[in-house]
Amino acid sequence: MDRRKVDVIVGAVLTIMAVCILVRDDLVVGGLETDLGSMFLPRLLAWFIIAFSLTIGGQALLKIRRGAVREEQETIDTKGYLGIVYYVSIFASYWYLVDIFGFIVCTPFAMIAVMLLLGGRNWKVMLPLSVVAPVLVYYGCYNYLRVMLPVWSL
Repeated sequence: MDRRKVDVIVGAVLTIMAVCILVRDDLVVGGLETDLGSMFLPRLLAWFIIAFSLTIGGQALLKIRRGAVREEQETIDTKGYLGIVYYVSIFASYWYLVDIFGFIVCTPFAMIAVMLLLGGRNWKVMLPLSVVAPVLVYYGCYNYLRVMLPVWSL
């Protein structure tokens, strides 16, 4: 299967969904009302989704239109589904363990497992990223969004 075509289709679908978030005012009922409004964060994230999906889909569309030679990583192997089983098992175990050990402890391990599954081998980047990203997310959720993520319960 050609990954370029998948990127174009997924980029188009994500862009349409993000535009729906931008134009609809009735998506939030209640919720945390701030000075910026209850739809500020969803709309901000919708703009990021549009930017990233157009970047990925646009690059893939340009390669298709130019007829560029397909590289090895641009082909999706549809014969083996063992990777899907690995993803599901990683996320199922994360979902179960995050209530016991907390977000800060479980998330780095889940991130490293997914990075390894995707073929990441640069440990100098993987380890700091898997530690810093959950700490920043936890801090942002706790202080700015007032969302309490799971903590250690042992």
